[in-house]
Amino acid sequence: MSISHADDFEVKFRDSVGKFLNSLDDSQAKACLLPLDNKKARWQIRYTGGVRPGIQISSLSKEQRSLMKKALRLVISEEGWKLAEQVAKLDGEEGIGKYWLTCFGDPRKKGNFAFRLAEHHLTIVHLELEKGEVKEFGPILLGSNPPEVWQDDELALINAWRKINDDTLLIKKESTASKDMKKGEGVAYPSLNEEGQAAIKAAWNKRLRIFTPDIKKRINRLHKQRGGWEKSRVAFYNEKPEKRCIDGGRWDFKCALPGMIWDYESNRAHIHMSLWVKKN
Repeated sequence: MSISHADDFEVKFRDSVGKFLNSLDDSQAKACLLPLDNKKARWQIRYTGGVRPGIQISSLSKEQRSLMKKALRLVISEEGWKLAEQVAKLDGEEGIGKYWLTCFGDPRKKGNFAFRLAEHHLTIVHLELEKGEVKEFGPILLGSNPPEVWQDDELALINAWRKINDDTLLIKKESTASKDMKKGEGVAYPSLNEEGQAAIKAAWNKRLRIFTPDIKKRINRLHKQRGGWEKSRVAFYNEKPEKRCIDGGRWDFKCALPGMIWDYESNRAHIHMSLWVKKN
């Protein structure tokens, strides 16, 4: 990756991940480092728990965990980190310790790389591509079982439904989180009423709150490059979104652009959400 001297984030992120990698011993480094072109592993979309490629956080020393957190906190906001810890603790007292870290490509060398935190209901990948440009981001997988976390996201989407007030947005079948919107589905965002448009944007901003300002800026730039709100399509699925999952709501949501999607799913009685942008 060629880095502009004006872009502090690119320098800091590469340096921070590099320092974490330098703290690993040979066996840890071998487990943590995978080739960037291992797209099957890097783009794995899996909400269930279990072993992932990489190194488990519980095996890290106190110093290594501190370096890991410094790197991740360049991507994840203070609120985002607290939410991540809440999600992890729902799966057991070990919390974030049972999650796995993987670095695809080596940031200490020239070239591109991706750094991932992943396990049950939480996968966060940040990918930097050449010349400081982000062309691909994610997949970001979020969830909660039981559905106690992500209340703000649910309420924002419920409010959007009320503001839009148009049953043509409801598709009476279950959707699947992380899957692209099928061709012909959804309603064009520009056709929504003004209040509905504002509410969808508010829900989008709620989703992005887990990221630092640097990352939000990059995601919004990718959103605009894919066509922005003018090319976005919106749909709700299964049933009207009138209550939260924890209260019995079993509805789903998608907002899609070519090569980009953010969504919400609760039809399986717990929460799955995703956000990803694939390279054109």
